[in-house]
Order: sequence, then C-alpha cells, then structure tokens
Amino acid sequence: MSEKINYLDVFKPFVYKDEFIEMPYRLFVPENMKTQEKYPLVVFLHGAGERGRDNAKQILANEGATVWASEDVQQKHPCFVLAPQCPENAYWGTSFRTSDELEPNSLLLTVVLIVDKVIHDYPVDTERIYITGLSMGGFGTVGLLTLCPEKFAAAVVVCGGGNVKKVHKISHIPIWFFHAEDDDVVPVKYSRDLVEALEKLGAPVRYTEYPKGFMASLGSFPHASWIPAYRDKEMIEWVFSHRKVKR
Repeated sequence: MSEKINYLDVFKPFVYKDEFIEMPYRLFVPENMKTQEKYPLVVFLHGAGERGRDNAKQILANEGATVWASEDVQQKHPCFVLAPQCPENAYWGTSFRTSDELEPNSLLLTVVLIVDKVIHDYPVDTERIYITGLSMGGFGTVGLLTLCPEKFAAAVVVCGGGNVKKVHKISHIPIWFFHAEDDDVVPVKYSRDLVEALEKLGAPVRYTEYPKGFMASLGSFPHASWIPAYRDKEMIEWVFSHRKVKR
C-alpha cells in the first residue's frame, strides 16, 4: 500500500440486515494472512457528522478508521478494521445533549452483532479486539464497553464521554482518553469525570488533554482532537500491546 491509497477500495462495503435494522459497514481485511494465524480487530465508531447510508463518510472524514489500515501500522500490526455507519438522526447510545443518563441502545447492539459476524467469518483473535471512537463515537465506545465489558482488550476514547455510574463495569479494561481543554462541542468535563472515576477504582486508564489553544496551533478547531490523537504513534503501540484481561 501507499499513503495515496483509496481507502474506499480496500475497506470493503457490506450491509448488515435483520428484521429490525439495516446498518452499512466497511471492513478492512489484512493482506497476505497466514494460514491458521489469527489477527486483531479494531472497531471504529465515527462521529455525528458521518451518519447516513452512503457507507463512505465514516472512512473518508478523518483518520479514525484508516490509520489502522495504513501501511505503517499494517506492516507492524496486521489487523482487521471494522467501521459501521450510524443512521441519520440516530446516535451511538444516548446523546449527552438529550439525557444525563447515558445508556447503550439498539444501534450499539447491532454493532455487537456485526462484530460477532466478523469473528465468525474471519480469523479474528478474540483476545485482541479493540474499540475506538470520536465525539458521538467516543460516547458510543464507552457505551459499548459497558454493554459488553468482556469483549474488548483495550479502548481509545476521543473527545467523548459516558455514564460515570457504570465505570465499575469497565475498570479492568485499559482505556486511553483524549480531549482538548477548550473543546466547544463536547465539554472536556465528560472525559475528566470518567478518568477521575476510573482512577478512583485503580483502573488502567490513561488521559491526554490538549491545552487551550493547542488545536488552533495545528490550524484546526478545538473539537478536532482526533487529528493528533490518531497520529499518536505511542497510542497505536499501546493499543496493540494489550490482550483481553481474564476475570
């Protein structure tokens, strides 16, 4: 591969269908897989701006999905990458704008069904399933972790948040949070509160907070902390260093 790759060519399009819902998703399959070897799976949940049915925006809008399929990462850590697309006017879980009680919903349950299908159809190492998301997808990541705390080996949550009352369910999972101090879309308090609650439980949590003005210095807006987060090589190595914790 090269950095000029057309990711819509290498992320194959699918649609999950059952009697209740249709959900488009893209799946990247590592090249030159070895017989009888199993590979990690990275699940990416996009933000609110990528909702719809085109099955493309969640791949093209930012590097949240594509970084894991990049040549550099695949050479060192060949893995599957799954990127489902949330329907228009829907949400990964409960929106922080409409409720204080942040809960998973049927869309996150559908993501679980898609993950299970990928596990069934491909040589996925179930000890190395990772999840990450930004903004709405950051909230969705925390929601999905609380829904299936036994499924994931590690997580990266970018400018998101979650239900602080449920952190005891996920305190065994290594999670790295990223947020900008001056985020004007999702207040930084959402990450700070989760990190504080997890730290009190002795959880293996990490937190990177970009100081006020940092995003502007990159020529971007304060909410876009996913830009430096997904370019953080230490974060990528940290993710792949984890296997599922036995409980």
